[in-house]
Amino acid sequence: MSGLPVASPRRTAAHASTAWYVAPAAAFLSAGAGYVHLAYMQSHWRDWWAYGAFFLAAGVFQLLYGPVVLRRPGPKVVLLGIAGNLAVVGMYVYSRTEGVPLGPHARVKEAAGAVDVATTAAEILVVALLLALAGGRSRRWTLNLLLVAGLALWAMRLGQGFG
Repeated sequence: MSGLPVASPRRTAAHASTAWYVAPAAAFLSAGAGYVHLAYMQSHWRDWWAYGAFFLAAGVFQLLYGPVVLRRPGPKVVLLGIAGNLAVVGMYVYSRTEGVPLGPHARVKEAAGAVDVATTAAEILVVALLLALAGGRSRRWTLNLLLVAGLALWAMRLGQGFG
């Protein structure tokens, strides 16, 4: 015996049976979010070049991610999609609760609009779908990391109330 874990036929079959619709759904939502970022890039660029560059980078990443996850929905691609979308969601939440971190509008809290809320919801759905697509070990590590990060953010926010 090698001591290496053996894939369960039931787990492999279940994963294969969900991958055919989970990856396309994640790709579709990612492309939609990417399109929105590119559509709003120019107006953000007029405010400050770095705002526009962020929207350009997010849009290109999300548009290109769709075909990649369709073609190769492996652990590295799944984790890249989770990290990328969570980074964009994190920046959105930060800019609405604390204000934009840099630039001419630094510390000015942005208002939440219907389009950006819908786009953020799509990005959160992408993360949820990718978690469903992730294998057992990758999923456990990612969920544990997200839990620790969430608890750390909660504790930091709670600590601000005592300062």
